Amino acid sequence: MIYDKIHDFCKARNLGSVYRNGTRVTPRVQFIIELLESLNLSYELDQWPIDDKTNGFNVVLRGESHKMVTAHHDIVNPNIDNANDNSASVINAIALKLIRPEVTVVLLDGEEVGGLGSTHLSKQINDGMFGGVDWILNLELTGRGGSKFFIGDYAGRLSDHIRGIFDCPIIRTPFNDSVIFREHGIDSVVINPLPVLNEGTSSVMWGEEYLDFSMLYNCHNERDTLDTISTSDMQEFVERVLVPIVLG
Repeated sequence: MIYDKIHDFCKARNLGSVYRNGTRVTPRVQFIIELLESLNLSYELDQWPIDDKTNGFNVVLRGESHKMVTAHHDIVNPNIDNANDNSASVINAIALKLIRPEVTVVLLDGEEVGGLGSTHLSKQINDGMFGGVDWILNLELTGRGGSKFFIGDYAGRLSDHIRGIFDCPIIRTPFNDSVIFREHGIDSVVINPLPVLNEGTSSVMWGEEYLDFSMLYNCHNERDTLDTISTSDMQEFVERVLVPIVLG
């Protein structure tokens, strides 16, 4: 099953952030390429110079629809699994592409250092290199929670569309690639599932259930491990949340 590939993906370790990886394809990008080829998915490797010592790599899976889904593949801490941030989202985006091949999926570099890949993609979109793009749904930290999720507080057609399908909470979020897209005039929302708390309360609720917002603080440290995510939750998120959004 595609979702099980996260176990091997988390073993692919870059040197660090995009600025430490040089000009060659990183181990994580190489893993993505090999996975796509094993799945017979067509892709484009979009390589561009960040500076004279560093290249960025976006992996593009084009589709015919005007809807786009993104997830960043880069990391900053090479000594951890980086399971929820953001390996799960990369696998989930590829899984969505297998189910709905008409959707364009772009796996982005450089989110962790200010959204370099999303800046590059935004310029391409505004230059007409992707035809019309209605909106971009950005996946962050999508390893646990299944069909219970929140979206970022980014008003627009996509937000209205999602809220028309799901009665999900809207939360102010830290920086993510949606911020960059919106700065370039592209409608975008970040989406993030969360598991239900077994006890206690949090600032995020799904109906009458409290969601474990503390999981967001696992990013970039040793707590972001494979045992904190769930492949069954990943599948539920893709099939019960992402598919209805891109179909609507």
